[in-house]
Amino acid sequence: EHPASTPKVQQPKKAKNKGTNNNTSSSPPPSSSSASAMKQQPNTNNTNNKTPTKTPNNTPKSNKKRKKKDQQETNFDSSLGIFANPKKRTKTVDQSPAKKLAETPKQQQQKAPNEAAAKTPVPTVPSFRALNLPIATFSTEDGTVQAVDPTPPPTVESQYPIPKSTPEGRKWQNAVLATRANPKYASVFDYDKCKTADIDAKITHTDWIKARPYGSWCASHPHAIAIDCEMCETTCPETGAVDHKALCRLSVVNACNPSEVLIDTLVKPSWPVTDYRTRINGIKKENLDIVEFTLKHAQEFLMALCSDETVIIGHALHNDFFAMKMEHHCNVDSALLFSCKDAPDATCSLKDLARTVMKKEMPNIHCSTNDARTTLLCIEDGYLKTGGKPELVERTVKPNRRPDTDLFVHRIPKGCKPDHIKNMFLAYTSIIPEEVPDLEYKGDTGKVNVTFASRAHANLAFSTLEGEAKEDKGGRMQKRIYLRNGDYCYIRKMTLGKKRPSVSNDVVEGKGKEGPTSSKEAETPTV
Repeated sequence: EHPASTPKVQQPKKAKNKGTNNNTSSSPPPSSSSASAMKQQPNTNNTNNKTPTKTPNNTPKSNKKRKKKDQQETNFDSSLGIFANPKKRTKTVDQSPAKKLAETPKQQQQKAPNEAAAKTPVPTVPSFRALNLPIATFSTEDGTVQAVDPTPPPTVESQYPIPKSTPEGRKWQNAVLATRANPKYASVFDYDKCKTADIDAKITHTDWIKARPYGSWCASHPHAIAIDCEMCETTCPETGAVDHKALCRLSVVNACNPSEVLIDTLVKPSWPVTDYRTRINGIKKENLDIVEFTLKHAQEFLMALCSDETVIIGHALHNDFFAMKMEHHCNVDSALLFSCKDAPDATCSLKDLARTVMKKEMPNIHCSTNDARTTLLCIEDGYLKTGGKPELVERTVKPNRRPDTDLFVHRIPKGCKPDHIKNMFLAYTSIIPEEVPDLEYKGDTGKVNVTFASRAHANLAFSTLEGEAKEDKGGRMQKRIYLRNGDYCYIRKMTLGKKRPSVSNDVVEGKGKEGPTSSKEAETPTV
């Protein structure tokens, strides 16, 4: 009557029945009576314990549910990255990061001076050139990056340091002050806010750094450099904390000699990478697997190279500083020096800036050495040589997309990446989207417009997707796409619906019905 997995629980019950029959029997065999007596003995102890006999029957079922749930959670971690780590995991290790978070602000104040003092190089030696770091060269331009063998070139008080100690630094002084004078500077370069955000997000594996005061120890160093970084997304395997700006490539160019690359290296993130952003930076998993250079090495190099008066040049520099965990205020930021022609408050892109100032087209895949050098030349030609009166940047305006070439994907769980959407369409429909921009999240779900090469591609992709097409509240047709955890997201057409609520499903799908109006509606299914 019961499963074979719980025989020990049921045997005493059967033994009790057999014992009752043996007592009424006239001549039971000796061996069977002794056996029944042995079986009756444990049964007498459990006579009034019927509840435990049911509890073991329920326990395997609950265990199976628990094992099944644990197995599903394991599958989420090894999935295509569509889902965020389960919230349960944060509870198991919540105490240990909490202690670290409480100590981190004090440690940042106490350790920074100690580390700076401990790493003070010999004054007469340009230590950044002598550092033996595990550089991992990488290039998206011509292959191997030029070997780094640099040779040194012949650089008013304020709330922050001013580059005043060297001719090279004084050359950039007005640009530094103009960058700080931008109304956006205080909010964009709000390091305290960023440090607090790191603590709230449990990104506490690396302390922030701050350059030492200018002195004889750095007199022979370059006093103006151009920097650009590439970032990826990483996730802590223990807490589930996500770092959206994890440093994965660092490039530094000498501002006095733009052809001289002071350092160009891939950087191994501290946490496992959950989004390499290969579509942006060209960096793949196999590129980072063999890298030994870490964020600590990058900070060691910057502390050895930079003083508080070193002019650091770049585009949207705050992103680079946040990735390097470095606080610095002697900055020249092209994003704050140039304005857009059609929108003065908007921030121009480096691609538009290079096209306007240098008449140069930037590649789609970012190269941090090229970006750093291009930013430097744009500021020199477009700002310094114009006496601080730069030309307005003309923004690239994308042509209005036709809605019939897009499919709208929504109700997307956190953790999904554009590459996952693109791979999903390829796997389900054998059609590759032309563009999948970054997802826009609001709350726990996100959305994105996926663009195809033509209307025919979009329609074919939608019709090839499995599942029944149903109208949403606006009358547009959409389908459910099920995810690994049994949940689902929607893929919706962008055409028809609000202006033609009376059109049938067949007409929306392009299948005309017989009738006086169906032909016209089928021929003009888009707005």
